[in-house]
Amino acid sequence: MYHLVITELVVPIAVALLVTVVKSRLYAGILSVLASITSLITSSILYVNVVYSGPQRIELLSNWLVIPGIKPVSISFIIDPLSTLVGILLCSLSTIILIYSIGYLSDDYYDSRRYWFLMLIFITSMLIVVYADNFILLFIGWEGVSICSYLLIGYYYGDEKEYWIGGPPSKAPLHPPSYCSFRTLITVGSADSVMLVGILTLVVLTGSPYYEDLESIKSLVSSGLPVWSVLTPLILFLTGPLAKSAQFPLHMWLPYAMAGPTPVSALLHSATMVKAGVYLIIRLLPELVGISEGVSEVSIIFTLLAVAGVLSMIDGAVNAGRAIELKKVLAYSTISQIGYMFLILGIAGLTETITNGIAASLYHMMSHAVFKSALFLIAGILIHLSGTIYLTGMEFPLKNRNNLILFLITLISCLNLLGIPPLIGFWSKEFIIEIIHFKELYIPLSIVIITTFLTAFYATRMVILVFLSHKTPYKLHDTHGVSKLMLYPVISLITTMVYVGVIGYWFKHSLIDVLRIVGEEVEYISTNPLITWLTISATVLGVILALIRYELMVIYLVSPTNITSLISYVVSYLLRLSTPLRRGVTLLMHTIGGGIARGIREVFNLLEYTLMYVVGGGIVKNVRDVFNQLENTLDTTMRYVGMVVFRYLSILFKMINYADMDSFLTLYLLTLTMILTYVLIMYNLHLLITG
Repeated sequence: MYHLVITELVVPIAVALLVTVVKSRLYAGILSVLASITSLITSSILYVNVVYSGPQRIELLSNWLVIPGIKPVSISFIIDPLSTLVGILLCSLSTIILIYSIGYLSDDYYDSRRYWFLMLIFITSMLIVVYADNFILLFIGWEGVSICSYLLIGYYYGDEKEYWIGGPPSKAPLHPPSYCSFRTLITVGSADSVMLVGILTLVVLTGSPYYEDLESIKSLVSSGLPVWSVLTPLILFLTGPLAKSAQFPLHMWLPYAMAGPTPVSALLHSATMVKAGVYLIIRLLPELVGISEGVSEVSIIFTLLAVAGVLSMIDGAVNAGRAIELKKVLAYSTISQIGYMFLILGIAGLTETITNGIAASLYHMMSHAVFKSALFLIAGILIHLSGTIYLTGMEFPLKNRNNLILFLITLISCLNLLGIPPLIGFWSKEFIIEIIHFKELYIPLSIVIITTFLTAFYATRMVILVFLSHKTPYKLHDTHGVSKLMLYPVISLITTMVYVGVIGYWFKHSLIDVLRIVGEEVEYISTNPLITWLTISATVLGVILALIRYELMVIYLVSPTNITSLISYVVSYLLRLSTPLRRGVTLLMHTIGGGIARGIREVFNLLEYTLMYVVGGGIVKNVRDVFNQLENTLDTTMRYVGMVVFRYLSILFKMINYADMDSFLTLYLLTLTMILTYVLIMYNLHLLITG
């Protein structure tokens, strides 16, 4: 397995260096795809070996970093079912997205060699995060992900108007890619700095950088170490995963990340950056639960995870229902969906259901990765064809056969997002709901059902505005053609959704068996039909409310002619009626359609008023007021408590922006000095306690 690990990590790096000297765009893309396929094959072989031979620790270079009083650090990786499954997920989606990128960048006038180089380093950095077995190696990959995401989000560094996001023009400000990438770097980079302080403190306290030694904190507390000195670095460490996975309150960078090319957004949301935080919590969950068994105060970490997940679920869903940029709807949706994963991980830690919690969060991570990457790739096609990033500017009438195909693949992806059986999204979401219901946690269960309703609302709204309404477009982009290389990857993802959905129940149980924690008695939780019907009902209600609010029915019920033409078209398309029969259906609909249309129109007008303005309006207003208050509170806290920190960061990034490298390096060295001083103090405290 030693050679397999080296192959999986080294091949993408070698090809990344090679594509910088390849002149042909096509050859650079093909080489990148081949590198990703190589990593996919090796990760698959590693998984098979793990299933038959058990987990292993692969050491590539021993004792490469030696610090007195600290266990020597090796370049070593943990190869187990969790890491190999995530490795397969990452490499398979990377391959699909890189194939899509060849078509996406075919008429791009930027030098795409930079794109291929950064994407391959991006993938490799995430693989290091996945396989690392110690905090030092983890942080190297972690920062590689951050830097590559910053450079890829700002890929269109020329800041041409056609790549700006925000707006629409004259209604809201527009932001260039360089601004958006800096905004992302400031938020994520600040959290990474806080995380680094937490990591160094934990390493000093435990005397080891390895995950497996984290539980030694229990013995330190029992020997007299104050609880706060353990809890503080753990909370500081938690800042990194929260920001990286765009969870409340460090979530607002993600919509700005939509300034990058659409394949970057797809990879960032599906299997790399925003999943890194979730994966890290999954990886460390057994150790954190073990610490909380000896130090009960540490369980506050799981409460923070659950609360962050709940707030992110609702906040993301509400904002997705308000956004008018297609990619921003998907970005807010990602915030909401990752909230599910953080919620179940928090509950798993509090209730000590480790295996089920890990399996449920990983299942939803895999499910979300597939359907969200499909939605982003579809968004790239829609933006290419329409020349606009706005839902209110896209128009794809279904009478066009190609538009109908786009509508169907978008619909299937959205049905996965909604969790409609038997698609994969249904099984992963139900797994989370089953655990919450089994533990009788009815408040989180209620919030999940409310989020299900909101998800159905914004997903239906998105489909209606793109395919089933007529608007005045706001165009920022020139329209482009779409190659088959952009369509085939989406179809492969759709096929995966349907296939895994069919075997979803058995896949869930096999996942539990593979990820079983040694020594834990696992309970196989069965689906409660009542809860299933409750979530499906919430989904249906959200769809109906969106139909009423965005006047899908009104479009076709305004006059008898519209309802007649719709029914005639659907019947003729599906049944391929002959011309005389089609004319007969049209005549019949003209005769009886007028009365039906008028009656249904009155009913929908009444329902719209009742649900939207009496019930829905109050709910939306209350939710909006709550989040406005939270944002005001957070803003006040940051203004008065964090003023020094943010002033420091603003100075730091202003220096970068103006290329004032002398001042930047001076300030950076002072910062490192302060961090090292803090670490030395904690190190001496560690030596004092341990003798």
